[in-house]
Amino acid sequence: MCVAFNKVHSVPVSVARPFNNYGPGLKLSDGRVIPDFCRDMLQGKDLVLLSDGSPTRTFCYVSDAIIGYMLILFKGRRGEAYNIGTETPELSMLALAQTISTQGKLLLGYKGSVKFGESRDISYLTDNPKRRCPDIGKAKRDLGYSPRMGLTEGISRSIKWYSENQ
Repeated sequence: MCVAFNKVHSVPVSVARPFNNYGPGLKLSDGRVIPDFCRDMLQGKDLVLLSDGSPTRTFCYVSDAIIGYMLILFKGRRGEAYNIGTETPELSMLALAQTISTQGKLLLGYKGSVKFGESRDISYLTDNPKRRCPDIGKAKRDLGYSPRMGLTEGISRSIKWYSENQ
């Protein structure tokens, strides 16, 4: 709709398409995978995967996402959409849970483990793609966008923030 208004009425819009943003400030009750795992870890619970753990995702730390949004605001072509996220590392949900568990052990002495379970919601995995990895080539080319925060460091910063701001 924004692109249509740009074309028809010359409304100056650019569109940001966020992909799996995470980091400090995101509520533990948000319902996304990283806050959910961090919440369970902080409560001393096991990290439970509600799938076989094979779907893959990339995750974009909040500071990289904000830089991307600002670049769109100031440099984005009007009427264009830009994917804001990271292309690497693309990791499985199992690898993500293991990363959070490992960082929790290093930072907070977490004693839980990664387990598999089933959701009570029968439609939980409906429309859940096996792979979600954005093509950020256009944002790199047009905006000079280049995410910098590594996943392990971003997860560590998130865990520290959550542990101090529950």
